[in-house]
Amino acid sequence: MSSAVRFIRRTRRAARPPPPSVNPESPTRNPKPTLLFFCLKRTSFVEDDLALLRERYDVRVFEFGAAREAGTVAGRGVGLCRETVRQFRWLRRELPQADLVYGWFADYHLALPVLMARWAGVPVAVVIGGMDANHLPELGYGVFESRWRAPLVRRVVRGADLLLPVTQALLHTENRYATWPEPRAQGLRAHISHLQTPARVVPTGYDGAAWPIGPTERDPVVSTVAYIADARTLKIKGLDVLIEAARQLPDVTVRVVGVAEAVRGEIARAYCPPANVELLPPRPRHALTDVYAATSVYAQLSRSEGLPNVLCEAMLCGCVPVGSAVGGISEAMGSVGIEVEQPDPGHAAKQIRRALDAARPERREAARRRIVEQFSKERRRERLFAVLEEFTEPRMAC
Repeated sequence: MSSAVRFIRRTRRAARPPPPSVNPESPTRNPKPTLLFFCLKRTSFVEDDLALLRERYDVRVFEFGAAREAGTVAGRGVGLCRETVRQFRWLRRELPQADLVYGWFADYHLALPVLMARWAGVPVAVVIGGMDANHLPELGYGVFESRWRAPLVRRVVRGADLLLPVTQALLHTENRYATWPEPRAQGLRAHISHLQTPARVVPTGYDGAAWPIGPTERDPVVSTVAYIADARTLKIKGLDVLIEAARQLPDVTVRVVGVAEAVRGEIARAYCPPANVELLPPRPRHALTDVYAATSVYAQLSRSEGLPNVLCEAMLCGCVPVGSAVGGISEAMGSVGIEVEQPDPGHAAKQIRRALDAARPERREAARRRIVEQFSKERRRERLFAVLEEFTEPRMAC
């Protein structure tokens, strides 16, 4: 047994206080369980989960920063090593007091926490979000595209005690849209053979009060929101299809929100967007309500997805959804949305036109109601806490 393992186990035993004596006349409240939270970046959905978990846990956060290291491959390697050492020291300090390890996305930033948590006997739950369960080699997309990340991801997924995919499609599905017309198996079970780790589907949740429904009467505007910093991401998000579909909808304004300044020229040269396509810069999340309020139809034509946050938020704002038959898009839209079955601009234009024609007040209300009833913040809170309590109680009682 290594010295690190002995240190963690010895310190963990010493760190656990004896059970407090309870005075019937003055009952004491047990402290919150300690949860170690790991992420690569504090995105909006990560921040939402942090706020939720802090209601029930003493949350301690480690944000793995190597992904933001700029420069050469060697420079990124140095950054990765530096962050791993920092993470090891942090785990030596925090893990002995921990009741649960919780991470967003199965990737290299969880390799060491999963390993050390197993040594220390601390349970691990991993949220599966999308890029950690899907692989599009044609576009170089997904963690399984990397020769060094793929083995680490498999170790993380197999070493975890519980997987929390945000949609069933991240466990197993067939994606025909990305490789039309041939289907391709996607999801963890397609990329990790003989996977035995228990999994419970817990969709992300959204605060309806933060996303008002907006006006019922709207101009014929189709919007999509995605941070586009390179040509690869543009194709992953299906914007090549949307731009070409816009040529067949000259009376419709198509807005792409989130295009980095550095790639606008490249997009203009490669796709020559028609006059009705607006390439707009990224906007902060709180400013998107204005975008959605001025949008009649929201288009999510991605070639790979988990459960898209922007789609759900747009639906809360009364946008009628049009989406590709990929990942959790159809699950989010339900019967309210209109599905695009193939990455053909003519087909996409036809489905967008159908959505515009159907964008009446009752359809907008139905789009909002779909998210409120099926993907609310309260629903995620209830499911997530129930799963985690069921998952940790037997261990904490030991």
